[in-house]
Amino acid sequence: MPETRRQTPVRKVLSLGLRGRIGELAPAMLAPRLFEASGPHGPWLRERYREILPVVLPDALDALETGHRINATSVEVIRGSAIAMSDTQVPLSVVLRGSIPALRVFSSFIHARETGLAPRDVTILMGRAALIAGELGACWAEAWAQARTSGDPGDHLADGDSLDLVGVPGTAQSPGLEMLALVASGRSNDQIALATDYSPQAVKWHLARMMRQWKVDNRATLVAVALVRGVLVVRPDRPASLS
Repeated sequence: MPETRRQTPVRKVLSLGLRGRIGELAPAMLAPRLFEASGPHGPWLRERYREILPVVLPDALDALETGHRINATSVEVIRGSAIAMSDTQVPLSVVLRGSIPALRVFSSFIHARETGLAPRDVTILMGRAALIAGELGACWAEAWAQARTSGDPGDHLADGDSLDLVGVPGTAQSPGLEMLALVASGRSNDQIALATDYSPQAVKWHLARMMRQWKVDNRATLVAVALVRGVLVVRPDRPASLS
């Protein structure tokens, strides 16, 4: 029988003129209320947005319409931003929230206009937005972790500013998945043991096993790699209003 060749799916190009809405979207993504969840570090995160939006936002909007990946320039801008903050006391939980304000604004923007869009196009846009936010957020977190490996990542995890992360079922063995989410929220091994009904020694063993498996040597990098691999995801927030 002749060999059947798989066809590469054709990405649908959505001609929505999103670049023409930069003047509306950029100010919305800098609204102070979007950064309140990051507590005292909110103004810092907002300033990072102000720095990277001129480069990243046009590229992200093009990617939303075409389905293409974010270009290398935007990735380097994100990585440079993460590396530049390596000498600050910004905790990992704030870094991992990095893409949430943009995703919330775009979700609200699309939902406000979905009556004029085909349902399939709305689904495509939101799916692409989630992928782009995940890609850029993971890139930022990974660069942050790499820049901090010379320090003690535990100091930046246990900052009391918890991040609501959830494990994706099937991506890692239980109870390691639950322990990993608790690590990201800044819990110590003793606190994780209390929350999971395992001994501190068992918690240490499970986390060490994941570190060996993913070839990392500290907790911050472990969480960053989990985000990159899609093992941990941020629990979706309720979309913010643009009004």
